[in-house]
Order: sequence, then C-alpha cells, then structure tokens
Amino acid sequence: QAQVVNNFGLRAPSAFLQGPGSRPIYTNDDRVLVFGAPTNAYVFTNVEGGRSYNATFAIEKSWENNFFKFAYNFLDATDVMSIDAEISSDAYDRNPANVNNTNQSLLSPSLYGNKHRFVGVASKRMPWKNKRHATTVSLFTEYVQGNRYSYTYSGDINNDGSGLNDLIYIPTVNEIQQMNFSGDTDEERTAQMIGLNNYIAQDSYLSANRGSFAEKYGALAPWRSTMDVRILQDIGLGNENKDTRLQLSLDILNFGNLLNSNWGLRKTATNTSLVQPIAVSVDSDGAPTYTFDTDLQETFFNDFSFVSRWRMQLGARIIF
Repeated sequence: QAQVVNNFGLRAPSAFLQGPGSRPIYTNDDRVLVFGAPTNAYVFTNVEGGRSYNATFAIEKSWENNFFKFAYNFLDATDVMSIDAEISSDAYDRNPANVNNTNQSLLSPSLYGNKHRFVGVASKRMPWKNKRHATTVSLFTEYVQGNRYSYTYSGDINNDGSGLNDLIYIPTVNEIQQMNFSGDTDEERTAQMIGLNNYIAQDSYLSANRGSFAEKYGALAPWRSTMDVRILQDIGLGNENKDTRLQLSLDILNFGNLLNSNWGLRKTATNTSLVQPIAVSVDSDGAPTYTFDTDLQETFFNDFSFVSRWRMQLGARIIF
C-alpha cells in the first residue's frame, strides 16, 4: 500500500486541450460544488503500487597499517508519490500528475535515492615513534548518478487546480510551429518558437522523447563526484604503558574544489525536482497560449550551495 493525495473536488475530465499535446482537461462542470461554489477537497488515500530493489557489492582489504574498500550500490525503486509534505495541498500540487486523470495514481521511478553509486575508501596509518604517535591519511570518494526530476508546465494546463504538476508535452519541430505563443508581434512569437526548439534540441532527454509526454521523474541530472580527505595526528601523552593520546583531525570536504574551482561542482536542472521551462495559460475553449523565455538556453546550471564548495574543519580529542 502507498499513500497519495487526490482532489475529491474533481470528477473525471470531460474536455480536451486543443493543438499539439492534446490531453483531457477539466471544465467547471467537472468540479464538485459546495454551497454552489467549486471547491478543492484534498484527501490522503491508499493505493496499490511501489517497490524497491537494493543491492550492494563490495571488496575490501586491510594489511598492516593500510585499508582499502570499493563498493557499488544499485537501487531500483518506484512509487506513486515521492513528495513529503506536511500540508496535503502542497503534496498534491508538487506531485507530477497522470496526464489522463490527475486522480489516477501514476507509478514512476522514485524521487529518492540514486540508481547507481560507486564509493571508494583508502586509508594509511604511518607510525613515526611508536603506536601512540602516528599520522593517518584517509581518502573518501564517491561517483553517483544524478537526481531525478520532472518537466512540468508553469501554469495549470488541465485546470486541475495546480500550476506545478502538469507534465509537459515535448513537441516536434513541426508541432512547435502549430503552437500559439504570447507576444505582441510576429517577431516575438517566432523568437519563442526558435528558442523552445533550441532548448529541446540541446537537452538529451527532451530531444530523445519528442512527440510524447515527459515522464514523471524520467529525467536525470548529470553524474557527480566528490572527494573528501581526512588527516589524523596522534600524539602520545603521559606514561608510555598507557594508550593515552591527543588526536588532532583535519577534514577537507570536496577536496577537488580546493585544488581547482572548476572541480567538484554539482550540476542540477532544478532545486525543487520540477523543471518548468515553459509557461502556459488556457482559455475557456481549451486553447492554450505558451510563453517561453528566450534567455533559457541550457538545462543544467552549477549548484553553488555547500555541496559544490570545499569545506574544512579542525577537531581535537583526547583518547584514554
């Protein structure tokens, strides 16, 4: 059993969107009236769906003052809703919906976890007086397939009450010319057509799926890697017959970024799991008008948060 949020204020959609990417859309007659006014009624409900396969393979070896380990983790997980939200309306809004009916659950790859993950660990301890005086250098490295995300419209194309959850239709070159774009002049509208076509062409997922709807969490960010370094210095204290030590530590996280500002950067397409490259509005007859920002030329951007920066921390402890 899995949980999903449905809108009990909606009946089944009874109309269809005009133009390329036609899909069922909701009319005012498809909304449940409460005291004569349409309303949204968000309800958590249980549905069947979801599974997870997880496997890890590792090799390791330790000898004298050395240690080495290499591991690979495979994760294949699906669910009907990956959003953890305290407010039911937020969970509904941010969960990419079934194109045919928002209230029909849509099984898809899970947003959480990485399908492929490689991890390496190496450590060497170098005594320089006796076992209480030593320097230990350790290296931790990771190579991971990027996070999943969905392409959705900025706008409520199917009139289900959410301007975040509608998966986009990926038009072909000819279909773009049939789409109605906003703008006061033909030049503005033509520039948006060209811009959208170029955006799709440079994106490996979009260009490979033209003529179909984007899949829920079907796209992946680029692979990423990171390397951390730890240096421990043990200094013996007091009586040599007792293992009393002062241990100083230096941790450098994302060590590659310290060496070169272009290393260790994480690229992402979104900070919210939803990429919204195109806006849309729909009139009462089901005719959509699209808006594309012609400055948008690339899918991925550098994430300059802490995950892409090198960090250093010092520590000290007494072992007795």
